[in-house]
Amino acid sequence: MARKKRGILGSAWGAIAWAASSFLRLFYLAARLIFRWLSSALGSVGRKAKDARRFSSRPSSPPIGVRFEQLSSRKGSLAAFEEKIYSGKSTIGLVLGARGSGKSALGLRLLENIASKKKRPVYAMGFGESVLPAWIFCTEDLGSLPNGAFVLVDEGGIVFSSRQSMSGANKLLSSLILIARHKDISVLFISQNSANLEINAIRQADYLLLRKPSLLQMDFERKKIGEIYGRIAAGFEQLPEKGKHSTYVYSDEFEGFVSNPLPSFWSQGTSKSFASFRASQG
Repeated sequence: MARKKRGILGSAWGAIAWAASSFLRLFYLAARLIFRWLSSALGSVGRKAKDARRFSSRPSSPPIGVRFEQLSSRKGSLAAFEEKIYSGKSTIGLVLGARGSGKSALGLRLLENIASKKKRPVYAMGFGESVLPAWIFCTEDLGSLPNGAFVLVDEGGIVFSSRQSMSGANKLLSSLILIARHKDISVLFISQNSANLEINAIRQADYLLLRKPSLLQMDFERKKIGEIYGRIAAGFEQLPEKGKHSTYVYSDEFEGFVSNPLPSFWSQGTSKSFASFRASQG
């Protein structure tokens, strides 16, 4: 009988020990889950607060649209060209010109004109975020752009090298060009020289925005673009202030010189910030 009681007591204690052990394991797992949830929640709040501070520190003035001024015309209508850019249909454009010739300011002016119409979101890649206004969304992933977006890509921050045609950046660039028509994404590339761009980008271009070339630029451009530059290079010298704020538009809709105003948020500090950002990327 005593042995039977000891067996019953042993079984009872075993059951109690098992229940206690199970409870402790469940408590431990629950505590870990709660800790992870709290860490994630607090981290998310922290990131959102950080993003909010970063977002609020950026210029917040609304975009101001300013039309380009036509200086000369070889063919077509400047209004028709601008409508093509602003319409929301997919386009591929290239901005070319010498270092310091105002390519970034030109591209950002186009973004501001588009944003002022509030018809499509505008994105930038390869720019320092802190000096851009809040209505320009900065991105590092071209593949995640929403339908209808217009994105400005600056080679100064992202290098698309023809000598590295299988690099990750060029793979992404080529993929984006292939899907851009399907998602109504418009892309504007800024490059110092077309030889720096993968040939597929040249073939897909719908228009060129040519800034004043450097001394030897025409000698190293791709053949067709070199021919265009050869025909118009002298024209920059005949423009007011020798073409300081002038662009040659080459497209089916219009071909000629225009004067492009600076973005409303542009300043000498903005220009220097972009230069510092590009230097850090190099």
